[in-house]
Amino acid sequence: MLKADRNLTGNDRFEGFCIDLLKTIADLIGFSYELYIVPDKKFGAENTTTGEWNGLVREIIDKNADLAMAPMTINYARESVIDFTKPFMNLGIGILFKLPKSMPSRLFSFMSPLAVDIWLYVLAAYALVSCCMFIVARFTPYEWQNPHPCVSDSGVMENQFSLANSFWFTIVTLMHQGCDLNPKATSTRIIGAMWWFFTLIMISSYTANLAAFLTVERMITPIESVEDLAEQNKIAYGTLEGGSTMTFFRVSTMM
Repeated sequence: MLKADRNLTGNDRFEGFCIDLLKTIADLIGFSYELYIVPDKKFGAENTTTGEWNGLVREIIDKNADLAMAPMTINYARESVIDFTKPFMNLGIGILFKLPKSMPSRLFSFMSPLAVDIWLYVLAAYALVSCCMFIVARFTPYEWQNPHPCVSDSGVMENQFSLANSFWFTIVTLMHQGCDLNPKATSTRIIGAMWWFFTLIMISSYTANLAAFLTVERMITPIESVEDLAEQNKIAYGTLEGGSTMTFFRVSTMM
């Protein structure tokens, strides 16, 4: 790296791990050196058309430099034209990506934990069960009661499960609230029990998804490795020109 002081000249302009390593090697072996930056500021990659190299590799091939000191990746293409020392650090290919922005708050964000199709199915089930409860309660004689128990011969019978009360019964049980309407016939109780079981599973699933949706920022990461990145064409990506990563994607057969 270049030092912040721009008044320095020669080897004093540079600092970093590679500079300290080169200085230690020079002191042990006993040689002098002069550092300079390659004109194109690249590590070195082969041009597939002309077969020529650039960057640090080109400087060594043309014998403009005796050696190159840099954190340069060792690969087969480079080893075929220049020699490397033993690596002082082994690193793989790292992927950097920008975190997605959080979605703005919306009025109907409470519906996000479930898909639109699920909400439509719940609405259809709500209407179907309410209508079934109303029809079955009309047919069964056990849901008809005398509104005036003290007058046994009144001849007037009423049913608590009117159409409005049937819809009220299903929506109240869906919200897990208390209801003053209780089915008395076996048929209506079976329908009510089936609806209660459905609401138990539905509300439990919605509550779990809602808690995770509100407390944890869900981030979809379809890219888990370099192979995943090379096998897709939806996400645009870039590499350092003249680097080993660019060579990897250029000669990769996974595309």
